[in-house]
Amino acid sequence: MRTLWLMGLACALTVVVGCETSDSDAPGAYWSAREEPAAAPAQNTATPAPAGNAPASNEPAAPAEPASSGGSSGGSAGPINLGSVRWLHHNVSGWAQTANLSSVRISGGSITLNYNKARVWPEVGGVNANPWIFVNLDGTWYAATWEWLRFGQTTKAVTSVRGDHIKKAPLNNFTPVSGETYGFMVSGLARDKSTRNVSERSNIVMVRWP
Repeated sequence: MRTLWLMGLACALTVVVGCETSDSDAPGAYWSAREEPAAAPAQNTATPAPAGNAPASNEPAAPAEPASSGGSSGGSAGPINLGSVRWLHHNVSGWAQTANLSSVRISGGSITLNYNKARVWPEVGGVNANPWIFVNLDGTWYAATWEWLRFGQTTKAVTSVRGDHIKKAPLNNFTPVSGETYGFMVSGLARDKSTRNVSERSNIVMVRWP
């Protein structure tokens, strides 16, 4: 009996030692499954996107470039204060703006001013309107007529838009420069001191010379 009891005790000790050895082969496996706290979640290091419409940086936005159409333009009012313009022909700044100059087109050696009073304003001596150009010299806008328009006429030779047709200093030697922006307008007769039909004019259209 004593022998059997000793043999049983030895077997029990063998089982216990075997279990401890098995746990030591995988350290932490037992405890991590039961008592160790869960690992902290991974930190998000990505830069958050700007909320709403907030800008992505503190750099100021570049100013928008003025619209241009390379030789033609729609009916923009233009950045010209008529009260500060130097008028080389009759000052028409006080005339009523009744005409709509919808576009100015330069193409094929011609310049076309599409305005809606070409067949409305009455004729005097075979003509009924004058086209104008506004030129900025050293920060001052100068306005001058450069031709006569007959009843219904809207197109002239592009070579008419220069100093030998303006004939008034300081634009008497003027030649349009490619890439420069000029203003165009049409009015009733205003080129000389006495010939008049209506005291009316159009809006100003800004055009970048082709």
